[in-house]
Amino acid sequence: MREIPSYLVDPFAPITAFSKWVGRTLTQWLPEHPLTAFLDYWIYDFVKVAILLVLTTTLLGIVRRLVGVGWLQRSVGRDDWLGIMAGAVLGVFTPVCSCSVTPLYASLLHAGASRSSAGAFLFAAPAVNEFAIVVVLIALGWQGALLYLVLGMTAAMLTGRYAHRLGLKPCNLCSAPTMQVFAERRRAPWRLLRDSVMEALGLLRRLLVALLIGTALAALLVNYNLRPVEVMLQIGQAWWSPVVGVLLGLPLDVNAAVAIPILLPLAEAGLPLGTLIALMMATTLASFPEAAVLKSLIGWKGLLKLGSWYFLYCSALGLLLNLVVR
Repeated sequence: MREIPSYLVDPFAPITAFSKWVGRTLTQWLPEHPLTAFLDYWIYDFVKVAILLVLTTTLLGIVRRLVGVGWLQRSVGRDDWLGIMAGAVLGVFTPVCSCSVTPLYASLLHAGASRSSAGAFLFAAPAVNEFAIVVVLIALGWQGALLYLVLGMTAAMLTGRYAHRLGLKPCNLCSAPTMQVFAERRRAPWRLLRDSVMEALGLLRRLLVALLIGTALAALLVNYNLRPVEVMLQIGQAWWSPVVGVLLGLPLDVNAAVAIPILLPLAEAGLPLGTLIALMMATTLASFPEAAVLKSLIGWKGLLKLGSWYFLYCSALGLLLNLVVR
């Protein structure tokens, strides 16, 4: 059987490969050392996130200038349940890790998405994307994958519905006069591209410090030898195991593509379903790097509210499932 090209499985694979090449190229002259590994990953992650931010904002800018904002107002621009659903569904088909989702969230707000729709996207994209569902399918079977999808979409829509109470306020750093009709269809294509690129670079400049701090934290976490599998195996089937799993998972910078080595051994060891789903959702949902970038968008108060919601939902979900599913 022919191997499926990586760019068909992961649409961001070329960006990831290029970013890794940049990191290796800029650090290959340094001696082998933990600091070198840290710098390599930091450069790679920053380049990847910056490219995603610029490309997403540029693409949305071009589309907005060509067709106006009617499409935006009818979908993710809405502040009702339809807009929330649009943001959640967009997140399911956007396979990104927790540290990469925040720049895309900023791009959506910059393009004029409502905070409710963008909030649903912020939850769904890292936690409920198709890669996460495949990982759960492999580890827990189709029943577990279906349950994970339903519960994740429910949480994403609740995040959007109560975005204002969770501190997901309109982003001042992302503000731009975008919610208006553009009469630029007759402009030269190169001018549309230029204006969209300049708009994207402006957003990158406003988020530069936050992105540098966030990707540095990601590099620290990747090079820190934290072993959640060993901890969870020691806890086993204790009733409070979902809470520990969430506490371990939320800070980690883990995406769905690399979650199998964490989830599969625990499933084979017989850990309860609720513990496994809570751990999976927590590890993919958030991270310290994401928190560093989000803080620049919503402030400490908003970050505390959102983090508390993530922790309470994932923990309660795991405890409830362990109580109901025997």
